Amino acid sequence: MSSIKDAAKIFYEKNISSLMVLENNLVIGIITEKDLISSTLVFNHKENTPVKKIMTESLVCIDSSVSIIDAANIMVEKQIHKLPVMEDGKTVGLISATDLMILFSMINEDDLKKIIGAQTGI
Repeated sequence: MSSIKDAAKIFYEKNISSLMVLENNLVIGIITEKDLISSTLVFNHKENTPVKKIMTESLVCIDSSVSIIDAANIMVEKQIHKLPVMEDGKTVGLISATDLMILFSMINEDDLKKIIGAQTGI
């Protein structure tokens, strides 16, 4: 994938809303549907515009050992919706705000309070 048209095609075909941009197997940025929409409708970028031109470069990443509660707190604190997960310097996944909502909706309220209490020391 090199152009925003390529990214849009992947978003559509895979029904996803974000892509990590790799260079030499290292994550160098992330592009979201919001980035794509803004780039074309607000900034009039053409479909052959490289994704590197519109991607977010200053990524906040976490190690795979970080708890899900800490990951959620980081996302709230940094006001981000996507959080790449790293292990031994390699990207192994991506947590989205939707992932967290689904996870937390599957846990009953009492158990969720216990989990949050254990994680936060409350």
